[in-house]
Amino acid sequence: MEIKRKIIIILLIGLTSILFGRETVVKIQRGDTLYKISREYNISLSLLLGYNSIDNANSLKIGQEIRIPSSYSVVKGDTLYGISRNAGIGFNELCKINGIDKNHILKPGEILLLPVGKSLITEKTEPDAISDTDSDKQNTEFFWPHSGERVSMIGKLKGEEILGKKGDEIVSVSTGKVVWVAPYRGYGRLIMVESPDNHIFAYGGNEETLVKVGDHVYPGTALGLMGVNSIERNAKAFFFVYKDGKPVDINKAPRG
Repeated sequence: MEIKRKIIIILLIGLTSILFGRETVVKIQRGDTLYKISREYNISLSLLLGYNSIDNANSLKIGQEIRIPSSYSVVKGDTLYGISRNAGIGFNELCKINGIDKNHILKPGEILLLPVGKSLITEKTEPDAISDTDSDKQNTEFFWPHSGERVSMIGKLKGEEILGKKGDEIVSVSTGKVVWVAPYRGYGRLIMVESPDNHIFAYGGNEETLVKVGDHVYPGTALGLMGVNSIERNAKAFFFVYKDGKPVDINKAPRG
């Protein structure tokens, strides 16, 4: 049974597709230890103890059931923000569960834990099989500063208004460096992030800012907290993207 269990684990880890699984239950066999199980399933011993409400790691009994949380194996191109959106959980909740901060950089093969009952099924398409339309959809589907209803802005400024609630997080959609944090009339506190390819991502509508000039941010990094617009008296974010001083179509602007 021990050899069989190891083979199953190796096969699962070796899959090239995204690996999501619901909670797993392992029955203790002779010679098993929690440390050994934690190594097999790539989770910390302390988490395993807490998840199973076990005070003494040495008090295991043969036949006792140990619950293993749902997990996900990171693949190239994944971001914390994208994973949290796909799995239907909050970005901060995902970070808390895994004991990582919002600026954590994911690595292919890294295992992330999900709450019980949460799983994600998503298909990865080979790059040469993605059409321009599909590429745009994949590029924009999960990377917005906020998940609220979006309304295109009309006028000189080309961007999107995103409706939300006071105190909601406004998050970065790209990797980059914060180059501006200051009030801007009509747009609350405005935060600008410059990406490595020199796109400027501007996020308005912040009542409180969580970053400062010089900070490095990543997709999903919380930049600020949404406030109530002083003119229309509702809560919303403003999102703009520029390149070389010219507005960029937000739906085609690079993410990640």
